[in-house]
This record gives sequence, structure tokens and C-alpha cells, in this order.
Amino acid sequence: MAPYRSTEHVEGMTCRACELRIQKTVAKLPGVTSVVASARSGTVRITSTTEIDRARLAQALSKVGYRLGGRRAWLSRDPQLWRDVALSVVAVAALIEVARLTGLTRLAGSIGTPSAAGGMLLAALLGVAAGFSTCMAMVGGLVLAVSARHQVLQDDSSRAGRFRPHIVFNAGRVVGFALLGALTGLVGTVLTLSGTALAVAMLVAAAVMTLVGLQLTAVSPKLAGLAPTLPAWLTARTRRTASADDADHAQPAVESRSGRDLRTAGLGAVSFFLPCGFTQAVQLYALSTGSPLRAGAIMGAFALGTTPGLLSIGGVTLAARQRSRERLFRLAGVAVLAFAIINVSGALRVLVPGLGSAGASAPSAISKNVTVRDGVQVLAVTQGADGYTPQESVVYAGIPVRWEIRSTALTCAAWLVAPEMGVPANTVLEPGKTSTFEFTASSTGTLNYRCGMGMYSASVRVIPAPE
Repeated sequence: MAPYRSTEHVEGMTCRACELRIQKTVAKLPGVTSVVASARSGTVRITSTTEIDRARLAQALSKVGYRLGGRRAWLSRDPQLWRDVALSVVAVAALIEVARLTGLTRLAGSIGTPSAAGGMLLAALLGVAAGFSTCMAMVGGLVLAVSARHQVLQDDSSRAGRFRPHIVFNAGRVVGFALLGALTGLVGTVLTLSGTALAVAMLVAAAVMTLVGLQLTAVSPKLAGLAPTLPAWLTARTRRTASADDADHAQPAVESRSGRDLRTAGLGAVSFFLPCGFTQAVQLYALSTGSPLRAGAIMGAFALGTTPGLLSIGGVTLAARQRSRERLFRLAGVAVLAFAIINVSGALRVLVPGLGSAGASAPSAISKNVTVRDGVQVLAVTQGADGYTPQESVVYAGIPVRWEIRSTALTCAAWLVAPEMGVPANTVLEPGKTSTFEFTASSTGTLNYRCGMGMYSASVRVIPAPE
């Protein structure tokens, strides 16, 4: 007798972990011989010896958090989901405001020019702060994804076994940060992008982050399936597969524990490249050391400091019930989308210098932070944790300018990009010191300068010199 084949649409399936959970659940139903779930299409293809009881199928899927439904919509129609997302937006905004009011976002500015041991200790302390703030928001989405995947594949029901992937992820993160930090110290100029290339890279990162955020929030079932999966090169996996006549009948491949550990550790290592303000500050500090060993130790210490915050997310996901986990995913998704918006904003500042500053009335005299000494305009600017002060300066055209910029904090703003103002490429300002650059503006207009990531920017207006 020919086998029965059916294709069902499933709501709530957004990732590889969802596929595995559904396949594992449906395979237990009577008569089922093959199950192939696809998060990209939102369908599950079932082969069975008898016709599937849809009521029983719906009940089985409901127990693991999924529903039978129709074709995927562009926007979810689940009112509870949208309430969760709205609350997540409020929560993320509140966390950002609390961090700003308490000065947590300025803690990275405390890095000065300490000794090697002091630098490692301070990097670790910054890691602790980041692990419970920006890194928790940015990397938290990855941690939640790791947790969901391993809950599906778990072959150890003990508490230690369930917590294993979180330990592996953070171990991979510490080792990866140390190795990549050493590489940064060795060939930092090679790893540094500038100009249009940097902006394009930021836009690509923002696009990927947007897809991941949409997947975590599940607000767009149709777009959720476009989110990227981990590349195969992250791990050499060992798989067990069941023999089948063709691809439609194939049982899902199952990763061995060692394969899952390698994949998870690799994911922790590549989180080095995720855009987090604290991470960027410490990366700049590591870059400025010029020593692979010291840079590696600093980045490793920072990653170790983030471990308590990231492990706490793992603990919460293990203790939380299914409904609470879904809300945590949505909270992480909103945070990731917020970072994507920040990336786009920074890229636009790089691609369109002076964006948003047009239309301001032309000043009639030089600004208060500019003085004329012996025929030279001395322009004084401070670079701190919040960018550049003042945001706009005014100088005369045709008169030489000596630009004195004092750095008080090692944040992204310390990576100064101002080629029109005599600043060499890949310049990193040193906290506690004043750097001097010289230039002469030959015509009136606006000279824009910014940090390497485009997160902070300022300008110098050039007006006609008095006759």
C-alpha cells in the first residue's frame, strides 16, 4: 500500500531549533515514518502508513508551542505577541534610560593608560558591566537561540547537562576573544575598515541583525524564515542519518554532542564582531597596545567579565516555562532590532556627512572654543564618552588652524576620522592626552568629522575671514 503524504502549515516555526522540535514531536505520532520541517517555508511534510489525525497532530504541536495554520502572513495576527513586543520596547527603552541616568554607558570612558595588569582588571570590570547591559542585549539573542536549540537536542536530562551549552558558549567566547584580540594587536590596521567599505559592512550587519530580530520577535512569520543560519564551517559535525529512498523521506540528521559543542563554542567566538559599545571601546584599547599578547589578554579578560551576565540568561531560560521563554526571545529580538537601527544611523553618518545639520543659519564670528594666537587659530575640542564637545565649532577660512583635541575616554569616539582636517588614517586618541593636528580651510563650508563607526560626529563651520 502506498504511503500517505501530507504537507501542513505550522505557525510559530522560525528557526532550526523549531524544525528539530517539531520533527521530534511529530515523529512520535502513530504511523509516522518520516518528517521534514522547514522554518523557511513554515511547513512540515509528513509521510505515514495511515492518514494523519489532524486533531491529534494539532494537540501534539500545541504542547510544544506551535499551531496548525495557513500560509504565512507578512505580519502576525496574534494580539498577545504584539502586546509582548510592545512591553519589550518599553523595557528596552527603560533599560537604555536607566543606563544613561546611572552613568553605566560612560563606564567605558574610565579606561585611561593603565599598566598591563591594571588594564586587564579594568577590562574585566567593564566586561561585568557590559554583561548585564549592552552585551546582554546584543549577545542575549544568541544565548537564547543556543538554549532553544539544545533543549530540542538534549540527550542529558540532568541540570548540569542542560546548562552545558551555556558553559561551552562562554568558554568559546573567552578563547575566541583572546585569540582575535591578539590578532587585533598584531595586524590591527588590516582589520580596520574605513570610509564607504566600513559603512557598507555596517549596513550588511544591520540587515542580518534585522532578520535575526524579526525571527526572535516573530512579528513577521514570512520574513522570519529569511534569517541566516550558522555557516557549516563553524564546526566539523558528526551526524547520524537514517537511510531513505529519497530526500523527501529522509529523517533529520542529528548532531553529536561534540558537534553541537563545537558549533556553540564557534558561535561564542564570532560574537567578537557584534557591535557593542563596551566591546568596541576595549577593542580600541587592545589595538592601541601594539602587543598581541597584551591585546589578547585584555580581550580575554573582558569576555570573562561578561560571563556572569550571559550565564544568567541561560539560567533564566532553563528555569522559565515555555511562555516565559517566548517573551524572553521577543525582548532579545527588540534589543537586536534597536542595535540594527543604531548601525544604520552610524552608516548613514559615514555615507552622508553632516546629515541632519543642513539649514542652520551661518554664524558671523568664530566660536568660543577658537582663539587666534600669532596668526594661527587654535581650535580646542574635547573627546569624551558621549562624543565630541562642542558639537559645532566655527573657524575662519584662509587662516591656519591648530586643532587641539583632548581625549578623556576610550570609546568609539576615540577612533577619529577627519581626513580633511589633517588627521591620519586609523588614528586612535589616547585618553588623558591632547593630540594636535593642523589644517587650513581654503574655502567656506562645513568640515565634518566622526568616529570610525559613525556613532559620534561633529563639525567645523568655515566662514569668511574679516576684512
